[in-house]
Amino acid sequence: MLLKSVPKSCFNLFTWTLFIFLFQVHEVKGQYTDIINSNSPGNTMGAYSVGTGIYQAEGRFYVDRVTVDSLSSESLLNNGLLSIRIGLIKENLEFVYDVMYTLDSSTSPVPGQKVGVDTGIYLNRIGVKYLVYDPEKRNNKPINVYSWNANNKFSWRNLIPAIAIYAGTNLAISSSPFMVNYPSISPRAMLILQNHITSKWVTTINVVYDHIGNKSLADTNFIASLSHNLKPKWSLFVEGQYYKQGDYNEQVLRTGGAYLLKRNIQFDLFGGLNFKEAPKKRFVGMGFSFRIDNHKIKR
Repeated sequence: MLLKSVPKSCFNLFTWTLFIFLFQVHEVKGQYTDIINSNSPGNTMGAYSVGTGIYQAEGRFYVDRVTVDSLSSESLLNNGLLSIRIGLIKENLEFVYDVMYTLDSSTSPVPGQKVGVDTGIYLNRIGVKYLVYDPEKRNNKPINVYSWNANNKFSWRNLIPAIAIYAGTNLAISSSPFMVNYPSISPRAMLILQNHITSKWVTTINVVYDHIGNKSLADTNFIASLSHNLKPKWSLFVEGQYYKQGDYNEQVLRTGGAYLLKRNIQFDLFGGLNFKEAPKKRFVGMGFSFRIDNHKIKR
């Protein structure tokens, strides 16, 4: 069996949440853009959907070096992550699938862990994102046709964030060495806040609750990112993350940049580290985003 037995309560939670998303009525719309709107290279998820008729793939490869100096231990994790984002039914609704394949090479002994290579699916989840509130819908500020600065300068109303919610589930694969004793499904929920401070500066905040209801796996993530558009095709970002699972917690810093090759294609580079000695993590990677644009404007 690919999946283990499914807890009925978890299935009902995900089904009920999807039902609410599809049938709620809100005066908001997703933010379809003429150029690709990618979550990469950061780990934050943006509040806005890709728009109906958009089929988008965001892939990245990165190497994560994990060391524990006190044990003379070292592991190299080669990770390939793919995110599929699809806009269907409503402009503010997005379906998301994430899968990551990992090759874990452990070169030094760690008590309780084996030396050698493990390969398999490290992450496998599906979910839906719904844009609940879009502050731009209530922005009736007239356009100043004589001044670009007047239209793009900071405004206090820009501190009001776009708000989205995400609900999904992790799907365990019994054959993966990274999912031993995982439940068949475990819910994941997220609150997403996004502010366009100016035309060039954007902040995004994610509050994530993962593996909900599982005492041994449940974790909490708080991720905040700041991105800046340098030129029409270049952007930079810096991102901080606080992660807590049981008694373990860590802080992670990421930074990098993205280049828009064409309106539907983006490349990016990134790197980062955690602020912990055991284990100590350093990583670097690159990514690629591509979309098929079948969006049609409703009149």
